[in-house]
Amino acid sequence: MIVVSGELWFSEYSDAVYSYIFMLVKDSHTAEDLTQETFMKVIANEHQFKGDSSVKTWIFRIAYTTTMSYFRKTNPLMYFFDLHSVRTEHGASTEDIVLLNSQQKQFYDVLSQLKKSYQQVIILRKIQGFSTKETSSILNWSEGKVKMSLSRALLAFKKELEKGGFSIETFIR
Repeated sequence: MIVVSGELWFSEYSDAVYSYIFMLVKDSHTAEDLTQETFMKVIANEHQFKGDSSVKTWIFRIAYTTTMSYFRKTNPLMYFFDLHSVRTEHGASTEDIVLLNSQQKQFYDVLSQLKKSYQQVIILRKIQGFSTKETSSILNWSEGKVKMSLSRALLAFKKELEKGGFSIETFIR
């Protein structure tokens, strides 16, 4: 049996893509659907991968655009005005809550209060571990904008954490 590259990429990157999307949409079922949609696009378009970036960066760019399309379709005004405190009507499932310990929940709550652009840059740079260059490629931003946004995002994040009695060092290494 011949295994297609996209299938190998799915087994290697699907958990990281799901985690990234879940942090943005805050709903496990939607994250699963968007992860599946992302990899359907990856497999359908793998012939377009030119090697200008790593495979992981290319896949995350597809995940990013898929998720942003979801936001545009489901909440067009919120997307337009960058009011991305998108909440699901039914909240997190019991399964999701069990998976989060109290520090992770605090981190998640504070992160979700930040502007969407701040959430994205923190998730990609500090959680997923992408370089500035890779992050700029995924978000289609300049490297300068990534650096400035990350700096501002971490400052805003730190202030919010301190309000809750935590420090940023607890969460980000």
